[in-house]
Amino acid sequence: MGRKRNRTINLPAPYLKRVWLDRSLVPDWDAYPFCLPIFRDEFDLSFESAITIIAGENGTGKSTILEGIAALAGFDSGGGGKGTGWSIIPTPSK
Repeated sequence: MGRKRNRTINLPAPYLKRVWLDRSLVPDWDAYPFCLPIFRDEFDLSFESAITIIAGENGTGKSTILEGIAALAGFDSGGGGKGTGWSIIPTPSK
């Protein structure tokens, strides 16, 4: 097995460093996806390395987190590149 090396990450922007849930903006804790176990307590993920693995039991919200990140980044919830389809989260008007 290889050695673990701590390296500085020099990726070009955008580089995702943190994802969190602002609890004050949740309208209904019984509605999906907020009813999932992963959102019961304070939700805050920090990404500190170039490779991140999200693991957990079925139904805990792993795919939901990734779909939410993709939607906020402007990607189609079904996969693909930017602008290839609709998003479940409205884009804020400028």
